Amino acid sequence: MLLLAGCGADTSPPAGEAATPPAGGSDVHDQFLAGLAAHCGEAFAGRVIHAPADDPNFAGDPELVMHVRECSPEEVRIPVHLGDDHSRTWIFSRTGGGVDLRHDHRHEDGTPEPNTFYGAFVSGPPLALEPPSANRHEFKREQASGLVSGWVVEIVPGERYTYGTQRDGEWRHRFDFDLSTPVALPPDPWGHPRLGTVPELPESQEAFWSRLAHHCGNAYRGAVTVRPETDQLFDGDESLTVHFRRCGENRLELPFHVEDDRSRTWLLTRTTRGVDLRHDHRHRDGTPEPGTSTWYGAHTLAPGAPERQEFLREERRNGVVTGWAIEIVPDERYTYGTLRDGEWVYRLDFDLTAPVQTPPAPWGH
Repeated sequence: MLLLAGCGADTSPPAGEAATPPAGGSDVHDQFLAGLAAHCGEAFAGRVIHAPADDPNFAGDPELVMHVRECSPEEVRIPVHLGDDHSRTWIFSRTGGGVDLRHDHRHEDGTPEPNTFYGAFVSGPPLALEPPSANRHEFKREQASGLVSGWVVEIVPGERYTYGTQRDGEWRHRFDFDLSTPVALPPDPWGHPRLGTVPELPESQEAFWSRLAHHCGNAYRGAVTVRPETDQLFDGDESLTVHFRRCGENRLELPFHVEDDRSRTWLLTRTTRGVDLRHDHRHRDGTPEPGTSTWYGAHTLAPGAPERQEFLREERRNGVVTGWAIEIVPDERYTYGTLRDGEWVYRLDFDLTAPVQTPPAPWGH
């Protein structure tokens, strides 16, 4: 897939946009996040209430600990630890239309697992059993077979946190955590630095990151310079704009606008292993595009060069290596595109010599 990016905890607003605290809130989505954030900085023990008998991850009554680790007005991140397995983090993101749930899965070395950043947007009846409330959100989706599946999260501050999966309204997994008694904080989740720190990158990636951040706040015009002969995604004459909109220490957010289509944002995040690229795709109402059409991406597998980083999938597709590349020559050129066995499939080039008027915010942000 082409276009476009992330994880990361840096959700500071762009220049001129003030942050507001998550507590308070004027609707059930704000209140739901405020309920989670009420326990920010605390960890709690849990137990398995339901799990399939053939699920090896939860056999034998594993030790469960959840850590409400990072909270902002836009995002709450909750790593969940299974004994010595520190691979999982739940991510609740506030969008223009509600709350999105994603699952950040990492290897022990910090790189993302191939199956990661899956999830769904908050839903209401008939997909959900109940409308969203301050204490309960359901994140459901309907499969082609008609089966309704997804996740349910309940929060009663000071009392109970419940997370689980359902199929057609029946619990498949359910984990309950006791919020009345905090426990010792667990280790950092794999791939994530200690809170308040910035992961060190190889020298080439530090230079790459600085080159991107150098253009923060500016927008630039671009064009499609390479595309397949059978391409139906672009006609080649569109007005393309990249906006270096948010540049935090740990995350860069670059919305990509195609004419008046503001659905795409490239997200680059520093990890303890390198740089991760994700593609955040939204509908006009702020809801994420379904299935694999959003939050896809890959991680750097090598130090790369200051002017070029490649984000390649761990698993080959039909025997070939696929992924993305970004090139940056400060004050001259920004390039983004997809790769197939090292060759450009799509390539978009942006002129960094002439900033243009910044576009509106991307949808859902």
